Amino acid sequence: MAEIKLKLKKEYEFPLEADTITPDAFAGKSAADIKKLTVYHGNEEKTIGDFFDVTGEGGELNEIKIIVDGNLSNVKRIGEKMSGGEIIINDNVGMHVGNNMSGGKILVNGSADDWAGAMLKGGELEITGDAGHYVGAAYRGNWKGMQNGLIKVKGKIGDEALTWVNGSKPAKRFPTLICGAAGSFLGIHSHGGTIIVEGDCDRCIGADQVRGTIVVKGKVARILPSYKKLGEVEEIELMNGDIIKGKFTEYSGDHSVEKNHSKIDKKTGEISNSSNGRLFVAA
Repeated sequence: MAEIKLKLKKEYEFPLEADTITPDAFAGKSAADIKKLTVYHGNEEKTIGDFFDVTGEGGELNEIKIIVDGNLSNVKRIGEKMSGGEIIINDNVGMHVGNNMSGGKILVNGSADDWAGAMLKGGELEITGDAGHYVGAAYRGNWKGMQNGLIKVKGKIGDEALTWVNGSKPAKRFPTLICGAAGSFLGIHSHGGTIIVEGDCDRCIGADQVRGTIVVKGKVARILPSYKKLGEVEEIELMNGDIIKGKFTEYSGDHSVEKNHSKIDKKTGEISNSSNGRLFVAA
């Protein structure tokens, strides 16, 4: 394992854009080479060496472990588009950590700002504290958000997490979010994601959900009236085949989008809804 350590020299007033802090960018480079990689501080082009002490050197991509120390609350885009290797962040981290990553693992031993794991395509992002808004969400103007991989947040996440999540059982893409608690509009516009909330949720979760499963082991502040109560269950099978046991009330929806996803049987003329979003709330 090629271990590379970065230590922030001091905290800075303006945000630092550090998308080059990835195993992909560090692969095959010496500490001197890594220090020369470009970062952006405000409107100035700088280098990693201007802001971090660097030790170690990169080897093969999947053998690289990057350990970053210091309060990174004002450092953005660490792990952006990474495809392998590992990053360990031993403090809080700024916006866009792990966005668009397709492989590897990021562990944040602290909390993360907005857009953590945005549009994740694979790999694993774990946050031991809280996370801001738009976890795993689609960036504005995009129709597909998180498409695969796993995001785990031990604490609470903000609003509009996993917007436009897009999974597929035939394609074996199982985008999954597990969190301690969640804000409003969790899983809005879902097209096949799995969300597990260990605690409580705010209002309007699953709005415009067409496919996918949301499991809430605590309470929901307000369930949308467009969700239909189906009954009580004691076992839930997730898209990837995993089983969750417990006492839950099952709902289907969001039925406000039935008209956009209906099918007409050519023989009977009957209209059937292809929306199969599922919501389970602790009974």
